[in-house]
Amino acid sequence: MMRRQFSHTYTARYDEGDCYGHLTPSAFLRYMQDIAALDAEDIQLPGDGYWIIKRTMIDFTAPVQMHTRLEMQTYGMGFSRITAQRGYEARIAGAPQDQPVISAHSLWVYVDKRGRPTRLPEGTAAIWLPDGPVAPSPEASFAPMPQGAPETTTYRVRFSDIDLMKHMNNAAYVEILDNAAWEIYTRADMTPETAILAARQYDIEYLESARLGEKLEIRTWFDDFPSAGKSFTRYQQVWRGDTLLARARSNWLYSLAGSSTHSEAEGR
Repeated sequence: MMRRQFSHTYTARYDEGDCYGHLTPSAFLRYMQDIAALDAEDIQLPGDGYWIIKRTMIDFTAPVQMHTRLEMQTYGMGFSRITAQRGYEARIAGAPQDQPVISAHSLWVYVDKRGRPTRLPEGTAAIWLPDGPVAPSPEASFAPMPQGAPETTTYRVRFSDIDLMKHMNNAAYVEILDNAAWEIYTRADMTPETAILAARQYDIEYLESARLGEKLEIRTWFDDFPSAGKSFTRYQQVWRGDTLLARARSNWLYSLAGSSTHSEAEGR
């Protein structure tokens, strides 16, 4: 099947890395937003609506070091009347590898100026899938939150968190989720000097929009609390009062600084 692909090269900047020198999940989400916008601009997509992300799933094969050049591709996977499923692949520039170091897909919804879902511009699907329309692949059911009381933290939406739609950007949600988790880790005496956490997977679903100045509560659960040398799964929700705004499931590898486990993670 023929499909349009759009490519762009990114260099992981110093400010896009964490304290380990690894590209952060939120920084990669911003690459995903950017390349999708560049793709749409390149084909001069008609219509005066906006695209918003409803769900994103990312697989990280290995940590990406600062200043690494990533050759990134995006392509359409499937379309409905109001949604588009888009794929992404990122490979280290010049590296002899067939498999991407990071792969992802996301479900986008097309909305009008009032933020309401609306029909895609005529011919949108044919731009990316010239052989004929393909329906979006079914998304996996979202994992239920574990039983038991969560750890909680709070956050107030800042001006730097909002985007063109005047609501909290999807990458900003991931930043507050990761920061909330580190508040919990430090309560258990985990510090960046000893605990190295590398993202393996991130699955996040956006249900409602947060806006400037709103107070949010982040609830966090673990399948098992992080233990050195093992991977663990983190479950999180973002609430505004009684309204669930977003929920996420992420998997991480916990290594001790200087351990062989961490060295193996760097070379995967």
